[in-house]
Formats: sequence, C-alpha cells, structure tokens
Amino acid sequence: MADIYKITEVISKVLQILCIIAAVGTLIGGAALIALNDSDLVKDNNTLEDDDHIVDACGMIVSTAFVSADEQYKATGAALIVCAVLYGLLAMVFRNIYLIVRTARGGTWFSKGETPFQDDNIRMVREIGIFLIAMYIVQLVGTGIVHLVASHVESSTSMLVLFLGIIMICLSKIFEYGKGLEEAQEGLI
Repeated sequence: MADIYKITEVISKVLQILCIIAAVGTLIGGAALIALNDSDLVKDNNTLEDDDHIVDACGMIVSTAFVSADEQYKATGAALIVCAVLYGLLAMVFRNIYLIVRTARGGTWFSKGETPFQDDNIRMVREIGIFLIAMYIVQLVGTGIVHLVASHVESSTSMLVLFLGIIMICLSKIFEYGKGLEEAQEGLI
C-alpha cells in the first residue's frame, strides 16, 4: 500500500510542475498574440477560414473559427491568458494533493503522525475545493472577457470543476468529523 502513496506523490508533483510550465507558456503565448495583433502579419491575412482555431484548457473552450484575423489574435490571446490563471489554480490543487499524501504518511515537518485526520489535511482538502470553485468562476469571467474582446467567438465552460469543488468541501467536513472521532478514541485509551 505504501507504493500507491509514493506513486501518488510522484504523479502529483510532476503534474504540479507541468501545470506551472503550462501556465507560464500560455501566459507568454497569450501576451505574444495580443502584441502580435498590431503587426504587419495581421494586416496581410484579413480572414482566416479554417475551423482549427480552438483553445481548450481546464474545461474552458473558446472557438475563433471564421473570425477576422484581428479579432482572432485578440480573442486567442485573451483565452490563453485566462488559461494561464486556470493552470496556476490547477497547480495549486496538485500541490495540495502532494502535501496531503505526505502529511498523512508523516512526511512533512508539520504532520502529527501517520493519520489523514489532521488539521492541515482538513484545511488542504477544503483549499482544493476552493481552488476548483475558483477555476469555474475564472472560466465564466474569462469567457466573458473573450466575448468583450471579440464579439463573434463561441465559448463554453464545464461545470465539472464546480461539482468537484463542492464535493471536496463536503469531504473536508468528513475529514473534520473523522479527526474528532480519532481524538475521542485516543481519549478512551
């Protein structure tokens, strides 16, 4: 069973690092597209007609097919900047997963033994829920911003992260109850 915890630690740490890299890359790409908006490249190509212009990340989808090149660069740049924020929040989720597993195994300086029912784990599970709900809010606000930048884009968001966030907050209450039961049991011994 210890192997599954080690695998979870490694995977969550790798995914955290990949999300940070994705956040930086999409931020740079979005800023570059917005800066490219005023260049001669946009003036040469007035309309882009293929339908492969889709930004899809973390449940937010923005399609800029059949939009003028000027609006397409602005909308895609804005969508990539929103995606950078989403990847940053997702990196925080993976960071908390990593710390929860390490804390439950007694592997952090702030852990209080080898039990998942600790105040820090309860807080981190609740934070995961808050980060996931924040991702949904960022998706909604981000698609609104993209629609302000370019009027003829299509966008959608996924409510999955909202549901997962609510479930994680409920799970934190279960962990809190388990901590109380564990403390009561230790008091009897």
